Amino acid sequence: MLKKFLIALALTSLFYISSASAVNFSWTYHDFGSAYFDEHNNTSDIDYGPGIGSLPSPGNLGEGGEKFDIEGLNFAYDNDFIYLSVTSSFNEDAYSTGWNRTYGRGDLFFGFGGSKYDYAITSGGNLVNVATVAGISNTPGTYYSDPIIRNAAGAWRVGTGTTIGDVDILKSNDPTLEINPMAGGSHDTYVWEYRFKKSLLSNFGATGEVTFHQNLECGNDLLEKQYEVVPEPGTLLLLGLGLSGVVLLGRKRS
Repeated sequence: MLKKFLIALALTSLFYISSASAVNFSWTYHDFGSAYFDEHNNTSDIDYGPGIGSLPSPGNLGEGGEKFDIEGLNFAYDNDFIYLSVTSSFNEDAYSTGWNRTYGRGDLFFGFGGSKYDYAITSGGNLVNVATVAGISNTPGTYYSDPIIRNAAGAWRVGTGTTIGDVDILKSNDPTLEINPMAGGSHDTYVWEYRFKKSLLSNFGATGEVTFHQNLECGNDLLEKQYEVVPEPGTLLLLGLGLSGVVLLGRKRS
């Protein structure tokens, strides 16, 4: 009897494992598990004003926000690479039927120690050391005319900068991942995976945090997210030596 129970339990576990793996996203560069979305799904880091609340991308002419929704970001690293993923409800750009215009998806910015525009990953697959940035576009259908939202939205693409390396980029699409709570229908979900060599960033691990930022050309959604970064052993060693020097100097003066 016990043997039959154990066999049944094993088969049940196998069924659940198979079922779970069937819906898990097929990550290529790094396994982030099933976390396609995060707290940014259907929320935004911008207050769009009365009547909109925390919903992202209020859109125009009654289109709603799902077309312009940046929905999640993952970050990880190992000894060799930095890995990122961004989930969004739009492809290379977002098209507005009301304005008959297409608005580009922004570059993925990141920075260290409280900064967010040190570097950027461009749509062309370049890792750029950023010199200047460009804000949301001064075209119909954008939030350019609203200085509060325009300033809150920040940069959407690199203005000028220096390319310091290449980024591996893989885009995948699964229209079954999400049901749109705003319009009541299914919408495409795109997952962008990024990978680049950690050695390209000389200051990686020198500070305790990294901040990511991505926006749309129209300013209809903003994703900003911070992660803690564990300092490299060499950085910790230098910090320890520096603190030791300060202590010794203090004792000498005493």
